[in-house]
Parts: sequence; structure tokens; C-alpha cells
Amino acid sequence: MEHISHPEHLLELKEYDVIGENAMCYVCDKTVIGTPTYTCTSKSVGCQSFYLHKSCAELPPKINHNEHNQHPLTYQQCHTNHLCDICYFGIKFAYSCLEANCDFNVCVSCASEERVFLHEGHKGHTLTLLQRVALFVCDACGEEAKDFSYICNICQFWIHKKCALSPFHISVLNYHHHPLTLIYSIPFMHRYFERFCAICDKELHVNMWMYYCHKCTYFVHMKCAASSDTEFINEIKSEDIHIEAELVQFPLRGEESVFEFILTQCGKLQVEVQGKGKNNITISTTPSDPHVIEEHWSHKIHPLELLQFAVSENDDVDDRQMLICDGCIQPITVSHPYYYACKQCSFFLHSFCATKLPMELPAGASPSHPQHLLSLQKRDIFYELVGCEVCPYFTNGFYYECETCDIKVEIRCAFAPSRINHTSHRHYSLVQRPFSGSRCKICRLRIFTGVEYACETCDKFHIHWHCALYPSQMKHKYDSHSVTLRYPPFFYEGVFYCEVCEEQVNNQLMLYHCDACDHSFHFNCLCSRQSIKLGGTIDLKIDNRSHTLAFVLKKTTGKKSPDYVCRSCRVCHYYYRFFECVGCGYLLCRDCVTEKLKK
Repeated sequence: MEHISHPEHLLELKEYDVIGENAMCYVCDKTVIGTPTYTCTSKSVGCQSFYLHKSCAELPPKINHNEHNQHPLTYQQCHTNHLCDICYFGIKFAYSCLEANCDFNVCVSCASEERVFLHEGHKGHTLTLLQRVALFVCDACGEEAKDFSYICNICQFWIHKKCALSPFHISVLNYHHHPLTLIYSIPFMHRYFERFCAICDKELHVNMWMYYCHKCTYFVHMKCAASSDTEFINEIKSEDIHIEAELVQFPLRGEESVFEFILTQCGKLQVEVQGKGKNNITISTTPSDPHVIEEHWSHKIHPLELLQFAVSENDDVDDRQMLICDGCIQPITVSHPYYYACKQCSFFLHSFCATKLPMELPAGASPSHPQHLLSLQKRDIFYELVGCEVCPYFTNGFYYECETCDIKVEIRCAFAPSRINHTSHRHYSLVQRPFSGSRCKICRLRIFTGVEYACETCDKFHIHWHCALYPSQMKHKYDSHSVTLRYPPFFYEGVFYCEVCEEQVNNQLMLYHCDACDHSFHFNCLCSRQSIKLGGTIDLKIDNRSHTLAFVLKKTTGKKSPDYVCRSCRVCHYYYRFFECVGCGYLLCRDCVTEKLKK
């Protein structure tokens, strides 16, 4: 088409979003993002930034306006320094009175807007345009600004003019695969958890206006729908994705993969330390290890015997719970079946952990603490826990210790790579660095301790190291199918409930889900962040009664979950290690048990 705003060349209609926050309509000076727009067909550099709303291109040539009802107004291009007689802003195109001595001009926006109207976001009362600029806090978006506004004269409801005129639907988006609808509060079924904007990751106020996809529980601030953050998302194309094939891909495949990861990383480390030309390094677990270790450094009280793990088809016992390696705190499985066992103590070690795990990591070997040499250690008592400086959680397994800095790093963290790939951030690799206080994109908690993995390219993606360790697939003993780790947004209408704790699952966080049976699980209900072997027992006499106490983890999972109270100190612990009597359920916290054993 031809248009007076750009008489030099023909204009072509584009039915998709124009990328770029600064893409503004030449006539009304408003953003063209999300609306059908005309662009110039010429390839000249000066025309590449010309945009014209389809609605502005189709404005009528003449109108009548209530602010100047004595004469009709004609659409025309204005000369320099013309101001709108309503909003007093400078104008390039206006509806003008061509009668002599009138000199009345109104900009396109003021000419087309309604003075009084009903809005779905404020039913029952009309909103009236305030014909002056004022400073106020908008009841729609919550932002303070000096702007034109619509107000309700009855209840003092006051919103920005741009909020009142925001489209009810945004159909074409590059940052989401479904249309978004303007809503005026968070739906009741989604108020169980705090909700966050999918673009800026800031919290959404329950009663603010926002854009929403009901198919995915996807929320976006009104101001973020066409912000510079969405511009970044739009700019990422397939040719921009930089996945480095040699890096470890997270999440790992399954529950056994953490041990596979330790083996692989340990092998890489040995090659780097001993020289890249060395091809004789083996990290596999084989039956060639000694049949009996008389006195292992981690368990000197009894000999360890080499055994082979096997599962009978008729065996209903959950061997994953029975055979946990006391070194790496990972299950002993048929994938790496050779292990050492002390049957008197229920003490087990992968043959790799018993014989091939390096007793020392030289300075620079571990990215988690490259400054000094690290030596392999283990506490003698199974319920004595060591806090890891990297994850940062507790372990009663093997750990590496820096005597210079007096810090401890558990096995899986000592071999954490300096750089990784992660499925939830497909565009660029993530680098390990000290915590920054940023919000983790996976669990949404602040990263205030340990290390994080962050994207150096976009500087908007940060995750906890322990969140990267959740496997992509898991089995639950009450579910016949494998459940898959899923990341938001989910194509799922409604809410999720966890099959373990029966609490609602926040579908703005990752979760485990089975599409076949529609079962969902909190990620931390299926897989503990802690690297602690449970189940060890002690005999203790309390009030002249003998108890066999098992080391257990009691976790309060939600509002419906019971509080666990130590019977000795009477303290309620939200997430704590307890000793529980296998016969009567008597609970003692670990601190109280330690004190009683000292007496």
C-alpha cells in the first residue's frame, strides 16, 4: 500500500511480531510488538527502522471530536513544533481543523481513545480519562509513574492509560507457544504458591493485572510482555546455540548415573594428572580386585569381602535401599556389581570406591577447590555428619578435606566439572563459580552458599549444583512406570498433587511426572538433596527401657504433614535427622542421641 507517512516507497504488511524493544510506530510513537505492522519494501538503510501499525495505516481521513465539535477534523502530517491540544505532546500526524483561525490539533492517540468506558478489569463502574498528567501508583500493574490515566470516580480505582488500553489477547509471541490472555488476578487454584513472571522472574502480586496462558500456568507481567528480556529470548536462534559436546550433560540419565558420573570424572582427572598420553588408566569395576581387604582405611575393625550384586526375578526386597555404598552414598546395582561388604556392620563399598578412588587430589585437580591438595577422609561413626562447602549439604560418606582451609567437599562435589551443559538452558553452557545470591532457576531459592552454575553469555540463568544432580528419570516403588523430570512451563491444565506427600506441587518448578498414569511428584520427595546413608542402628537405654534406634530422615513436606518433635528436647524440626525406635516409633534428634551416648 501507499501511505502519506512514507510516500517514497510502498509498504508491506507483516503479520508477526517485529523484534526489537525500540520498534515504534512512525505515526503514534507506540510499540509495534505484538501487532500487525507495515514495513517499508525498500532495502535502503534509512527505511529499515520504519514501522506503521496496521490500525494507524487505516485511520479514517475525517472525524468528529467532542473537544472540537464545531468543525470536522482532517487527518494530515504536521509541521515541526506542533503540540496536541489535549495531551500537549509533540505530534507528527494529527487530526486538525482546517477552518480559518481554529488551529486545533489532536494527536492520533487522543483522537481515537474513548473518554469514558467500562473495562473487564473493573466491572460495575465506568472509567474516565483524566485529561492531565499525574503521578500515581497504578492499580493494574502496581508501578508508580507520571502519566495519563483512567480513574473511577466512585471508588478511586486509578490505572495508567496504557494499562487500560492493553490488548485483551496477545496471539503472536516468540517467547511462548500459546496465546496469552489478560487477567486481573491470579486464579484461585494457582494461589497455593507464590507465582513468578516467566520473563523477569520477579514475584507476581495476587491482585495485579498480568498475561496468562491457562494451558501452561504461564504468567507474565504486563510490562514484560514486550520488554528487553523478551527481546533476548527472541534473538536466540538455532545458529546461536552453543552446546559443547565434550561437556557433561545434565540432568544425568537415571538414579545410577551419579556413580557413573563420579567414575567418568575421576578417569578424566587421572588422565589430566598423569598425562594425556597415558592410555593404561582404568576406572571400571572388575573382579580383579583382592577377594578380601583385611584392613581398609575407612573400616578397620573388620575385613571386607568382595561380592557380586545380583537381583533375583522373584526377589521383592528393595535392594536399592539395602545396598548403599558407604563411600559415595550411591546405590550398588547390577551395572557395577562388584562391591566389598562387612556383613557384621552392613558396611558396603563399590569396588571402585574401595580400591580406585584417589586418596589425594593435587592442587588444581578439583574445580570446586583448586587452591590446595585434598585428602580423602571418612568419619568413624555413621551418624557423624560433615557439611560440604560446595553443595552445601551433609554427608556421612567419603569426603575430601583441605587441611589448609579446613573445608570439606563430598565425593560428587569434588568431581563437579568447571563447565556443564544443562537441558533447562539449551542455548549456552554453564560455568561453575562462587554463589552470587541470585535465584536458582530450578528451585527458585536464593543461592547463598556453596557454588552455582551460571550462564556467562546471558547472565540471567543460575542454578544450584545440587539441583543439577536430579536425574532425568526415576522409578517410584508405587508406580509401575518411570517418571520423567519436567521443567516449566507444562502443557497441563489444572494443578498437580504429589503421590508421596499428597501436597500440591508447584508447577512453576521442576517436578517428576508420568504421562502414562498422570502421576506427579515433588522432585525432593523422590530424591533427597542430602548425601546421607540412612538405616544404621544403635541400642540405647532410655528411662530403663531398651530401644533399637534407626537413623532416619524426617521431612515436613507441607501444610498437611505432621511435625516431628524430639521426645527428649521437645524441639520441632522441619527437616532433620532423627533416631527412631524400630519397635515403638520413639523419636530422638541426633543431637540428643549424641549427648546420651556420652553419658
